[in-house]
Amino acid sequence: MEAFNLEILNPGPVLMDLKSQLQAFTVLPNLYLSRSQKNNQPDPSTANQEVNALGIHTAVLPEILQLMGIRSLTLNAMPDLSPLVRLSGDIPSAGSVRDQWRFLTGNAVTQELQVFFRNCRTIAFNDWSSLAGASDLWNSLLTDVIKPIGKKDLEFIFYLGDPLTKLSFQVDEALDIISDFSLYGQVTFALDEGEAINLWRVLNGVQRDTPVSNHNFLDLKRKYISIFRTMNIARLLIYSTTDAILFTKQEQFILARKKVAPSIEIAADARQHFIEGFSLGLLLQLDMAHCLALGLIVFGSHGELRVHPDQNDLIAYINRWADELQKPETMYLYQ
Repeated sequence: MEAFNLEILNPGPVLMDLKSQLQAFTVLPNLYLSRSQKNNQPDPSTANQEVNALGIHTAVLPEILQLMGIRSLTLNAMPDLSPLVRLSGDIPSAGSVRDQWRFLTGNAVTQELQVFFRNCRTIAFNDWSSLAGASDLWNSLLTDVIKPIGKKDLEFIFYLGDPLTKLSFQVDEALDIISDFSLYGQVTFALDEGEAINLWRVLNGVQRDTPVSNHNFLDLKRKYISIFRTMNIARLLIYSTTDAILFTKQEQFILARKKVAPSIEIAADARQHFIEGFSLGLLLQLDMAHCLALGLIVFGSHGELRVHPDQNDLIAYINRWADELQKPETMYLYQ
């Protein structure tokens, strides 16, 4: 049985490393596709020339991928998106759920997706609990698209959402499907603190209306470890408003976060912006501390500015975070 001893990680050196990388700024040959871009181009096939603050080209995620519950993707090279754009134009109306399912899982779509996913590096999914039919869609994607192409180096990022909105057997099924993606790459499973506690309740048969006493840190840690051991995943990421905790079989650490306003924390696009930075860290094969910090930097900077940050904005956010670490109430943690 693995021993899980959490290391309290000093963010300072990580922030300075990331600052140096941002100042060097190299434009990468990769493409980042997401549901929302600041220019909102309707045709992603012509929208791949803009470069974001992280040095990666960006475009709008084709509608057909959005319907499959995908939040964002990074690709190894610039693809021809026109086949997926054309297929998006053939999607049955939203009211025809059965026809839409048949279309998304049909041969024409499956064949194009197989070609497309051969060029993928990271794949981030929407919150499972908020997407109708997510388990069926993702199981179909895994079985009919990802498995046949034989790639083993993909990075998958999953968010569960609130499991108390679903039945326990549905949660169990979702965890099994998410774990199955580990056969074809590395799975990062992310939860906020409340979602993690609720998942623990579901997995342990604790009813919704059963009172739960205040959780101290050791109690929370035990709950998080039990979740990690329940699943076959590479990483479990759990975050609160003050810190983020990462569990892998090789390392476990806690990283203090820069404080942000509650409105930033709960913004509808908060996870989208964290994933943008985290995905680039994975693409660059940074270690987990750097990936996590980069995600928090993009998330926090975007939340404060309410526009997509540029390179100088990200560096300024790093400087403010570093300054916060020098405050007496924070500094003692790393001495």
